[in-house]
Amino acid sequence: MTLEEAKALRESWGDQPCDHPSFSDEYMFGSKTGDFVCEQCGRSFTKRQRDNLSQAANPRLNRFMQQKNLIKELLDTLSQRKGQLTVVAQSESGHAVLLLEALLQDQEQLILHADELIRVMDEK
Repeated sequence: MTLEEAKALRESWGDQPCDHPSFSDEYMFGSKTGDFVCEQCGRSFTKRQRDNLSQAANPRLNRFMQQKNLIKELLDTLSQRKGQLTVVAQSESGHAVLLLEALLQDQEQLILHADELIRVMDEK
């Protein structure tokens, strides 16, 4: 969408609220500016702003990102306690061993699901 088209769209849209459902590349003099324009209201956004809006508008994606960060923090903590984890992993019995085994199984399932999701996204 050219700057002129975006300006005309903004003027016709007015002060109405907009949830910015879709974006197009912004063009000036036939070249992309690197910014994006809301196709509904004509407002311009940087890539970061557009990505932040997309995340905020999608509760599943937002929840996924929060959980991903939490998992990373927990795995970092386990890595920092590698010595203790080694003792647990070499143990033959106990509650900690069962928890570690369950974690390993969950990780295997997570890897399979992530691989499948990436494959599906690559097909589109």
